[in-house]
Amino acid sequence: MKRLLSIYSVCLLAGSCIFVSAEESINNGVVEPSNKSIHFFKSQVANNRSIGTALNSLLKRYPDKTAEFVAVAFAAYPDDYEEIISSSVSSNPNFIDEIIMVATQHEVASPTRIVEIAVNAEPSYAEDVTRAACKYSPLYFDEIVKIAVLTEPDSADRIAQRLVKAYPSKTMEILVTTIKEVPFVGKYVLDALLATVLDDEDKSNDMIIISVEQLAQHPDAIERLVELAQQHQIDSEKVRSSALKGGLDEASIAAIIERHYLD
Repeated sequence: MKRLLSIYSVCLLAGSCIFVSAEESINNGVVEPSNKSIHFFKSQVANNRSIGTALNSLLKRYPDKTAEFVAVAFAAYPDDYEEIISSSVSSNPNFIDEIIMVATQHEVASPTRIVEIAVNAEPSYAEDVTRAACKYSPLYFDEIVKIAVLTEPDSADRIAQRLVKAYPSKTMEILVTTIKEVPFVGKYVLDALLATVLDDEDKSNDMIIISVEQLAQHPDAIERLVELAQQHQIDSEKVRSSALKGGLDEASIAAIIERHYLD
């Protein structure tokens, strides 16, 4: 089903307005730029000698038109989606939600590929990219989390924490997916997520026990987890059972438990 958008223009020079959208249509919720808009953008690319430079210039001047300009760029140069995503995210990281929305709607690439490109463009906004991608591609939730933390493992704790706040019912799923992919930062991810459930002792304990299983074969992490379990007064037998399930041998977990539970 199609409907028409109202006409608008932007002024590139003082007193000089150039048409960038004329009777653009919306087809099944996706903006389809007009031929005039596409022609305008191509002329900007010709003047600036690159898609990224042209897009950067437009988005810096008219940030509130980010979604529209990105949609036009995808329509004009569909094969250059990587440059378009990278340039738009770098130019206007505060409009990541709109950029991910348009890229998803236009199906320029798989949801995970969109996330990978966007995170690489602005690693410090990895959690915003991930949240937006999960919002617009909910069927790919786990895959999006995986690629996000693998692409920017240093932000895994922030990514997980942001997602838990947005999707509290998926707390355990987010925890397990994250620490499976980047176990070397697993203990930091757990600390970040425990901070979101301070008033829920049962949930906190479940998160610790699950983490013991997932990180049982990572010495630094398991030492910290057993210490944490003792602080939360979790039965040592539950800890032992979880560690064995995760592949740690009996002697090793017994020694760790003895250090923290019998002191």
